[in-house]
Amino acid sequence: MPDISNKKFNLYGVYKKAFFQMKKILWLIPIAAIFAIAYFLYGKKQIIGDCCPHATLYLQPYDNFTQKEAGKLKADLDNHLGEILYGVFEVRVLPNKPLSNSFLGETKKKYRIDKIIDSLKEDADNENIYIGITHRDICRDYKNGVKDWGVLGSSIADYHACVVSDYRLKHKKRDLWKVVTHEFIHTFYGYPHCPKDSAHCLMKDAKGKTDFSNKHDLCGYCKKNL
Repeated sequence: MPDISNKKFNLYGVYKKAFFQMKKILWLIPIAAIFAIAYFLYGKKQIIGDCCPHATLYLQPYDNFTQKEAGKLKADLDNHLGEILYGVFEVRVLPNKPLSNSFLGETKKKYRIDKIIDSLKEDADNENIYIGITHRDICRDYKNGVKDWGVLGSSIADYHACVVSDYRLKHKKRDLWKVVTHEFIHTFYGYPHCPKDSAHCLMKDAKGKTDFSNKHDLCGYCKKNL
């Protein structure tokens, strides 16, 4: 005849063990709820504190740079920034704005980066980086007094803003996020071009070249020293 009392005892043990496991889980629920409420009420900046770098990137599309294109750029940045950089970064897309004719350089064909950045800096700070994005040709002063030198992008770290254009970029849809990341690192970290001049480093000085095909990440030196 089977030992029923022993089976009952074993069943009691199983229930008891399950009860204590459930009790442990129930303790975590209010803690998680408190954290979630604090996050939504006060934002991630206060929750994160000084534990790691954190910033919000505001993408400001100009003229015919569409919201759809800006959305794709945001998705690319969301996918790659966390893999490349240590920190917490949020990307937001702002409504389109026209590029004012007052931003044009002396040739009246290219838009001056310094003038565009000057219009972006008002709301920018250490944790809110504004990034102008455009299909138009952009320019800045270059060495030896050259005016309106066409570039892919440029930044002014003290203003916490930068501007990027895909006008000269060889692979526009595929590589725009790389140029934006390059300028963001200049702007947010105040970091220079790759000291090792590594061919595959995102922080390598483009030196007038417009092909970012071989750049996918930071080199070991820049990752260590960023």
